[in-house]
Amino acid sequence: MLCLEKFSDQYNVRSITADDITQVVELCKENTMYYKYCPPFVTAESVMDDMKALPTGKMKKDKYYVGFFDGKNLIAVMDLIDAYPDESTAFIGFL
Repeated sequence: MLCLEKFSDQYNVRSITADDITQVVELCKENTMYYKYCPPFVTAESVMDDMKALPTGKMKKDKYYVGFFDGKNLIAVMDLIDAYPDESTAFIGFL
């Protein structure tokens, strides 16, 4: 299990929960260029789907869908799969 606190000295890093989905959508909406090339545009449903999506052979314990918070403000989201595609690699699917 990864220690999320070590991801940043400056920001509070924690797992995204259902209570954070509105903030995730609002943050992602600002990145229109990303969604121009990687549609569809972000929705609450797409965030919930992303929070659960796993590659074949991986389990929920291997997935970290985390937010970087400056106080109460969400400033970044990261989707990380630990030990994928091999044991010595962490795959960042979204940042």
